Amino acid sequence: MRKLFRWFLLGVVVLIGLSGCGRTTKRSTSQSASTTQKKAAPWITSSVPTFYVHGFQGSANSTNTLIQHAEKTAHAHKVLVATVSTSGQVTLTGHWAAKTRNPIIQVVFKNNLAQYDQQSAWLSQVITAVKARHNFNRYNVVAHSAGCVATVNLLMTKQASNFPTINKLVTIAGPFDGVVGEDDVANQNSFLSNGQPKYQHAAYQLLAAKRQRFPRHVHLLNIVGNLDDGTNSDSLVTNVSARSIKYLLRGTGLNYTEKDFHGKNAQHSKLHENAKVALAVDRYLWHR
Repeated sequence: MRKLFRWFLLGVVVLIGLSGCGRTTKRSTSQSASTTQKKAAPWITSSVPTFYVHGFQGSANSTNTLIQHAEKTAHAHKVLVATVSTSGQVTLTGHWAAKTRNPIIQVVFKNNLAQYDQQSAWLSQVITAVKARHNFNRYNVVAHSAGCVATVNLLMTKQASNFPTINKLVTIAGPFDGVVGEDDVANQNSFLSNGQPKYQHAAYQLLAAKRQRFPRHVHLLNIVGNLDDGTNSDSLVTNVSARSIKYLLRGTGLNYTEKDFHGKNAQHSKLHENAKVALAVDRYLWHR
């Protein structure tokens, strides 16, 4: 894993630049229905699609649990799987019926070792292809790990004038300012008094160079994992690295929300299997 991350990060510099009685029975039934309605009412019905994006060396397994939780809890529906071939060809499988509530598109990159600028380009192609089949003007993204960086990079990259607008973004364990064992060290980095990370690694610098292109007033939920083992990290991404997105996007009117998760289930790859994380994502996207 760490070796693969090393390849990922080394490629960044080269390539990027360019979550009893009848009456009594009747009353009980009525109360039960009322209770059900009350439980269901907080969840909104939206036609805005949400794209789930895995990270470096990830696959559909990386987002399956999150999507299944959303379908069970938030009345969402996976409508399409967008698979991107190693050559960049987008294949859409499934059916997005009209008036489907809270539609989900699962994104899968066959080349899961590609640099994040390449994943950004592929994600743009996915959104464009889905829009051609089922028109929409706004979209959400839920991303994990390097998928977070790829998505932020996408949002900083100029798109066609008819490209839809980001509505809500959820980042889970985003390595915005380095990866432990590669270009970052546990407890080495910190924030200065103004919120700026003391050390800014290559990926952060490259994103910072075009931060002004990031859309205004985006709603962002940033999920951070801490093993509570003294490293202040999720094993691969330090808390500083994950939180550095806030300073990166300063001055954009960002609506920033952060949720921290602790313990063994807050490990980098366990975060997308964590039911509490999934609930936090669902509530952020679809709860009133």
